[in-house]
Amino acid sequence: MTLIEVIISVMILSGVLIGLSNFTRRFQSLTNNHEALAIASELATARLEVVAQHRVYLTLLATFDGTVETSATTAANPPMTQAIGHTRTTTVVRNGPTSTADYLTVTVTVTHQPTSTTVRKSLVIAAF
Repeated sequence: MTLIEVIISVMILSGVLIGLSNFTRRFQSLTNNHEALAIASELATARLEVVAQHRVYLTLLATFDGTVETSATTAANPPMTQAIGHTRTTTVVRNGPTSTADYLTVTVTVTHQPTSTTVRKSLVIAAF
């Protein structure tokens, strides 16, 4: 082998290794975002299930509107102790009452600050 062939081989190998390191870094970042997104989705769904199981329609607004919970919130329902870095906010908006419609729109927003991931899920509950 000549010196030129060795230099060209080293340049090709270094280009491949740089590309591989960038791929690995991006893959790890996407994996972390996906994990945060999955946890946020589970937290939002669990909160909507708790709201849906609440038995007194007239107290839904007062009980859940404006609640903000984190992993440090001891009274979080359901608990968020394993969801470090996530914040769950519940808002309830009453649409009505009118003679034809009275319902609540419940929106749960879960954010993960380190990855800037946000999940928002909503539920409509009619008067019962």
